[in-house]
Amino acid sequence: MVNILITGGTGFIGVPLVEKLYEKGHFIKLLVRESSDLSPFQNFKNIKYIYGDVRDIESLYKAVDDVDVIYHLAAHTRMWAKDKSVFEDINIKGTEHVAKVAMNNDIKLIYVSSFIALGGTPEEPVDETFESEDGLFLDYAKTKFQAKKLIKDYIDKGLNVVIIYPGIAYGPRDFNIFGQTILDITKGSFMGCPGKGDNIGSFVYVYDIANFLTNITERNDLRGEEFILGGVNILFNDWLNLIAEISGCDKKVRHFPMSLALLYGWLCEFKTKFTKKMPYINRPTVKMINYNWSYSSEKAIKKLGYEITPLREGLSKTIAWYKEYIESKG
Repeated sequence: MVNILITGGTGFIGVPLVEKLYEKGHFIKLLVRESSDLSPFQNFKNIKYIYGDVRDIESLYKAVDDVDVIYHLAAHTRMWAKDKSVFEDINIKGTEHVAKVAMNNDIKLIYVSSFIALGGTPEEPVDETFESEDGLFLDYAKTKFQAKKLIKDYIDKGLNVVIIYPGIAYGPRDFNIFGQTILDITKGSFMGCPGKGDNIGSFVYVYDIANFLTNITERNDLRGEEFILGGVNILFNDWLNLIAEISGCDKKVRHFPMSLALLYGWLCEFKTKFTKKMPYINRPTVKMINYNWSYSSEKAIKKLGYEITPLREGLSKTIAWYKEYIESKG
């Protein structure tokens, strides 16, 4: 068994990862904040909670006693923040703190980045060697791109790291933009798709990511390797209509002009100035829909046996969870 520290363990990908690692019998520490939701692990025994923050490097040094592997998932993933510095502080500076602590303590690091760090793509799926800054309108996207480059610089300094690029993850418990889309279609409140929806996204079931990450815990032959964990490459319009079909909606998803979507995004941003609440959508998010996010997972499949859940199967399980959630909220 392995001694593991996880940052971001209470997040969307983090929860199923902790579940899988716990099932394997590994010894788990979670770096958490006072505000973290620990309820998913209330029945788990022998998980150790370390209160700290990736922005506080001293708390990281205290957390890595007797640790063999660090899974770094912590990130500010939202499409908006009142104080934009939070993206750089967590996604870039926090990642550098984790890299320094791992390198200085000779600990293997598994860095879970994002497809967004590779940039917008052509229609044909790209592999791990691809890099572009196209389509990086969100502060989240820009900082994940920079964090990836930072981690690669640390490889040259001696960091033992594996870099993971999950695709557009979907599954239970997601309330970010794509999860909110599934929820809204399921309850019949989805406003519609900006433009024609004729660009490509690579959608991956969150438990496929967790399974892969769990399977490489004890692999010591992957130093400096990069792996895309994509899923099914599909047009956004087809993805939306498949959700509508599975959830039992009578109508296909409607579309409206990009110009109108951008105007609505601006109105959401403007409203946020007064409410300070997360906007439903914003202009950078709308603009990103006009780009392809098409990725190949062949390296992970051929080298490490990565398995992709069929999209209909994964969405069916996800929608069933959202229906239960809707019922629980009355």
